[in-house]
Amino acid sequence: MTHDSRTLTLTQWLTHEREITRLHRAFVATLAATGGHAELARVLQPEHAADFAALLASDQPIDLLRRYPAAWRAEALVAALRPLAPRLYSIASSPKLVGEEVHLTVAVIDYEAHGNPHWGAASAFLATIGEDGKVPVFVESNERFHLPADSSRDIIMIGPGTGVAPFRAFVQERQESGASGRNWLFFGNRHFAQDFLYQTEWQEALKQGALHRLDLAFSRDQSHKTYVQDRLREQGAELYAWLQSDAQIYVCGDSAHMAKDVHAALIDVVAAHGGQSSDDAAAWLNELLQQGRYARDVY
Repeated sequence: MTHDSRTLTLTQWLTHEREITRLHRAFVATLAATGGHAELARVLQPEHAADFAALLASDQPIDLLRRYPAAWRAEALVAALRPLAPRLYSIASSPKLVGEEVHLTVAVIDYEAHGNPHWGAASAFLATIGEDGKVPVFVESNERFHLPADSSRDIIMIGPGTGVAPFRAFVQERQESGASGRNWLFFGNRHFAQDFLYQTEWQEALKQGALHRLDLAFSRDQSHKTYVQDRLREQGAELYAWLQSDAQIYVCGDSAHMAKDVHAALIDVVAAHGGQSSDDAAAWLNELLQQGRYARDVY
């Protein structure tokens, strides 16, 4: 079949060219019109914005196709789906240590919606591709998220879950280049036994002096949930002392909750240990953001 002057099979379009795991408004509208589904059309109205947001969060295109049958032509289905967007992953290795290899830290996204298992398209693909598989890649530089030019400057890294990826690269890079600055990592995940990413590497880095401090938070290993922001508050005095000594701070990971909670914790730390109001503490952190001393890579 031909679409946008390109001729591919339907399988090729759906496998390599179209986004099949994320809903968007145009697809929902086309499905509602094609199948004559008034209920589906209703959630597109401005007064039902909350229902539409919930739909985007809980469903994939396949869910709606099953619930709202319609007679599709192949060309119309391909046209209704968005082009497949690239997935961005932080590089989790330093070329100074691994050479031409590039390491990624990927968690397979899986959840169940309406009784059906769902997986993230990119993460599931990478997890099952096999050793001889090939993946098209490109490098997108992040000019605001990099190690300080002054290798004697201390760094504080906050990376729960797969957000720890760039910090593995940072520690490798600093160790291989002989940087004299100290490295402090805050890492969190659900369970110590199964979710402590790169556990043996961090332990070895501590022994070798490549990592100077490691604070951990495993939220589901006790009745009271503990997160990295809790560790930040617990270590507030020392954390503020590092910041006052020109340490650079980095945050990587979830933007929906973690980054906001971490930022709030940092405000509390600066206010409590710097003798500032919350507003002044927030303004000081914003200055660090502008200076590049506080860098965030959140998604």
